[in-house]
Amino acid sequence: MTTHQQDTIRKLQCLAPASFQIRIDGQCMAPALEDGKRVPVRASSQYWPGDIIVFVDDFGQVLAHRLLGVYLNKEGVYYLTQADNAQGADKGIARQQIIGKIMLPVPPTKRLHSIGRLLKFSGKWIIARAIR
Repeated sequence: MTTHQQDTIRKLQCLAPASFQIRIDGQCMAPALEDGKRVPVRASSQYWPGDIIVFVDDFGQVLAHRLLGVYLNKEGVYYLTQADNAQGADKGIARQQIIGKIMLPVPPTKRLHSIGRLLKFSGKWIIARAIR
């Protein structure tokens, strides 16, 4: 994790109580999260596929994307996310980058859809590894 990411996370943790609100900027999660909407965020000990998690990306930007699942590689455990309106998944993020999750109900269909996206990503990864 970069120093910039650590600084951003530290600032948010110092300024924010256990539960706080963020304002959505953009359409990547519409219609679940509309541009300009204020949504509650809370840190959690567990995150499940379908949850919309708030995290700091590699550039120090705070993002809210849907969690597809968790995977393990040589460096450790990573969380795979994707914006609802994006074509592909984001780069995996480490647990330390996660600030919390948006405290809005997640429909069961969104949870199943997220797991389906994870399986699609996993299948592509397995095929790519087999071809090498």
